[in-house]
Amino acid sequence: DDGPTLDEMFAGTPVTYLWNEVVETQVGDPTIRIAGLGLGEGREGRAALAELASAPEGTVRLVLSHQPDWALEVTPGTVDLLVAGHTHGGQIQVPFIGPLMTLSDVPRDVAAGGLHTLDGTPVYVSHGVGHEQQGAPQIRFLAPPDVGLIELG
Repeated sequence: DDGPTLDEMFAGTPVTYLWNEVVETQVGDPTIRIAGLGLGEGREGRAALAELASAPEGTVRLVLSHQPDWALEVTPGTVDLLVAGHTHGGQIQVPFIGPLMTLSDVPRDVAAGGLHTLDGTPVYVSHGVGHEQQGAPQIRFLAPPDVGLIELG
């Protein structure tokens, strides 16, 4: 979402907000490198993906992004998991068809939500708990709100 607004919101808290940047942390034995990507597919986001891809072998490489379209920018084999939202599962899904509109360029089945593989990259798209704010109907049908839990092992 909007970096400057969220920077202000998290000021004075222990939260690290990532806007087209990469951080590295240790959880137990593995080193984890996390790229937080901003909206759009800009030069800064691509630079963060390149930095993530340069991680030493054995490093877990995660991408956190508002929109799943960043999965289309990933070089195969350089990201262990991309987590995104943005699509709200399409908000309205039709049986046997899926979401009618997702506001994303990833394939409709990926944008519909859940864990998928896109060009060799695992991609998890959450429905989230909100809905589109830009004049779309404020309803959901067969795309219930969700919060996912992913265990890396």
